[in-house]
Amino acid sequence: MGGLARNLPITFLTFAAGALALIGCPPFAGFFSKDAILALAYAHNTPIFVLALFTALLTAFYVTRLFVVVFLGKPRSAEAQSSDEAPFIMTGPLVILAILSLLGGFSFFAQRFLVLPHEKEAVAIVPALAIAAILIGVGVAVILYRNRESEPLNATVLLRGFYIDEFYSWLIDSTQGALARLAAFIDRWIIDAGAVRGVSGGTWGFGALLRLFQVGNLQAYAFLFGLGIVALIYLAIFR
Repeated sequence: MGGLARNLPITFLTFAAGALALIGCPPFAGFFSKDAILALAYAHNTPIFVLALFTALLTAFYVTRLFVVVFLGKPRSAEAQSSDEAPFIMTGPLVILAILSLLGGFSFFAQRFLVLPHEKEAVAIVPALAIAAILIGVGVAVILYRNRESEPLNATVLLRGFYIDEFYSWLIDSTQGALARLAAFIDRWIIDAGAVRGVSGGTWGFGALLRLFQVGNLQAYAFLFGLGIVALIYLAIFR
């Protein structure tokens, strides 16, 4: 991508409005909702407040990184250089959402959906810290990614997404995969080979044994009958 602001002006402006709302920049909607969360955390749980504030900084960083890489600088491909604005069926909803992201935090919405603490300390300190986190995140992202042709951060753990995908693969293989292999073993060797094939094989073998006595020859039947009589006499006399 890169340099898409020139060819996609509506997408550029609406994306900018959404990005400013997402990072909590005043007066966009995200500022009011994020500051409400930060203020409540500040009033009730300091560790959660610190973690939330750091998360706000990271959000400002990665959203600004996305914005700079996609829309600013020089186009880094032929597609980016020759790209065209989307039709109204896509840009129209973007414009509506951009307007709502700008107006959504004011009086009517804030009074109905947000519960803000009224302590003077929280009202004064929290917005200042939140704006400071935004400025730091935005500033670092602009410094690192402005006019860059490649990724400036050589951090494997970040490029691999904190190895979340690898963890999911290991977790699924060690739980769901192990269960699937166990189920396959039971199905293949116990149910199929043992129960189904065992019963059918035993029945077939017993039938094959009985077929040996069904030769269709009268002399053979008489001989077998004689053997049976001899066996009965032997059992009756000697047993």
